[in-house]
Amino acid sequence: MSIGKEAMRMVRRHAAVLLAIFAFGAAQAYAVEHRFLAVDESRSQLHLVDQRNTNQSWTLKLPERCRDYQLIGNNELLLSSTTGYYIYSLATRALVKQLHDKRFDGAASVRRLADGRTLLGCNQNGITLFELGPEDAILRTAKFPELNTLRLMRLTPTGTLLFGANGNLVIEADLDGKIVARFTLPEPAKHIYQILRLPNGNLLAAAGYGHFLAEIDVAGKIAKRIDGSSQPPETHPHFWCGYQVLKNGNIVMCNWTGHDASDSTKAPQLIEFDPTGKLVWSWHNPTLAGTIHGVMVLDDLDTTVLNDDSSGTLTKAKP
Repeated sequence: MSIGKEAMRMVRRHAAVLLAIFAFGAAQAYAVEHRFLAVDESRSQLHLVDQRNTNQSWTLKLPERCRDYQLIGNNELLLSSTTGYYIYSLATRALVKQLHDKRFDGAASVRRLADGRTLLGCNQNGITLFELGPEDAILRTAKFPELNTLRLMRLTPTGTLLFGANGNLVIEADLDGKIVARFTLPEPAKHIYQILRLPNGNLLAAAGYGHFLAEIDVAGKIAKRIDGSSQPPETHPHFWCGYQVLKNGNIVMCNWTGHDASDSTKAPQLIEFDPTGKLVWSWHNPTLAGTIHGVMVLDDLDTTVLNDDSSGTLTKAKP
């Protein structure tokens, strides 16, 4: 009997070791750490979070709730304001430049081009897009009086602009005021936030309060959809807004849960899922940050050059 008991103890011991090895391997396989910028809507802040080197993290209080963001080179970040834009140094966190002009009331989105031009998207007289020269003189104005509720606009490789409007519309337009394409996302899409053109020619749209991500083909049909309802219940999907497609195909999504400073306690502020929609990472720090509506994963980005996501993936802008 004693030999049998000893044998059983050895089996249990080996099983425990094997389980520990398996658990460690699984944890390692799903261990994700990022260095990222997060635009904090409900507390008007900008956070740099470095999960690998936490003493490099910092928080900057912003003058207002900024919506759009872009790396424009020289370790500088361009942020939209409600009347233009701000430029901050990521190295010193100092304000480098501010454009404040009442002609750009309702500004929500801003993009810098490789030749120094700046594009501003404003919620005024419907939706109005401004093309500015390197010294911020207005070069061109595109007006869309029948549209409203602009959030972010993004460039395509051909120079057209993608943005959501009127709650559930996906719009592609040019700076001459022509609408090139118009699609409608089904309910519960509301306040479509960000749209990118993917390398396969399809569009990828974050459906706002619909809390889903839709890949839309050239005919306007949904080719693929990832729903917040398919995520673990602890993510409490409410409003999916700014996102980034990583080079490995994963998507980091802002999981916004409300305008109040304390609303970030409700759920992870950022989530990451693989191309199948499987959750692989999340970030939740309501002590540090409010609700996040903009994210930029810096892991493999060069902050000394202009970056854009016209190719679908955020990378160095083409000249």
